[in-house]
Amino acid sequence: MTASWPLHRVRLLAQPSELTPDAVATLREIATTVLPSSLGTARVRAIVERFVAWTRGYREGVALAHGYGHPRLQKSDRTPVPVYNAQLTALDKEARAKGGAWSALDVESRRAILDAAFAKAGVRGLPPRPLGQHVVADLMAFYFRSSEANDDCYNAMINREVCRPIAITTRKPAPLG
Repeated sequence: MTASWPLHRVRLLAQPSELTPDAVATLREIATTVLPSSLGTARVRAIVERFVAWTRGYREGVALAHGYGHPRLQKSDRTPVPVYNAQLTALDKEARAKGGAWSALDVESRRAILDAAFAKAGVRGLPPRPLGQHVVADLMAFYFRSSEANDDCYNAMINREVCRPIAITTRKPAPLG
């Protein structure tokens, strides 16, 4: 009976559905380079953990855009996790080839490695949301396109992506705590 299964389905079933522990550790190290240092270590780690949770909760074929101005329904693509794992392994390997763990490299070396990785993946700008092109660009989009980043930028509780009553939107936002 299994001989009648299409081979591409067997290959898809064998792909990892979660980031490996090594990939998560590498992502934590890299995050300190691409996220604002003003966030502090604990917040950067929390953002990475939320991004990792987002990858775990990723579902293929979910409607993304529909309705006014979007005549064609767009759906989420395949999970980016296998590509993310490979990209993080490559970044770790590149860092080790240049002198050690990511955190041991100087900022210019880290940026050079990321620039080369983005060029290889065809990343030309910050995506509007995580699109699966490159894990680090997606982590950056996950944070920088969020309500949290908007609030941090203005140092005010704006809650740009949070549903709220119109009466609240006409008042000046309260400063962050």
